[in-house]
Amino acid sequence: MNSVVRDRRHGRGRVPAAVLLAVGAVLTSTAAAGAADLGMITYTTPHGRSATLNQPEPGRCYTVAGAGTASNLSLVGKTAHFYAHPGCKGVPVADLGRGERKNLRFASLRVDAD
Repeated sequence: MNSVVRDRRHGRGRVPAAVLLAVGAVLTSTAAAGAADLGMITYTTPHGRSATLNQPEPGRCYTVAGAGTASNLSLVGKTAHFYAHPGCKGVPVADLGRGERKNLRFASLRVDAD
């Protein structure tokens, strides 16, 4: 009888640990999935080549030059702001929402931080 009591106690200890491990795995994979795929910005360089900015970090300024078609392929609905000057200075020359594209000239860009 003593062994039955031990098995029950031991079993009870394992179930919560297994549940906690499963919940932790789900939460970790969900957080990683949300942070992993921000999408991309595609644009044409001043030399006429296609370029891609993968996984742009929201709020960060990217000093990249473009002259031609630019597209915001954001997977999280962020707006991309394109500036005429390096360092994202001044007023944006264009704001492209998710899935939008436009012909424009720019020297830097920033994706919404919110």
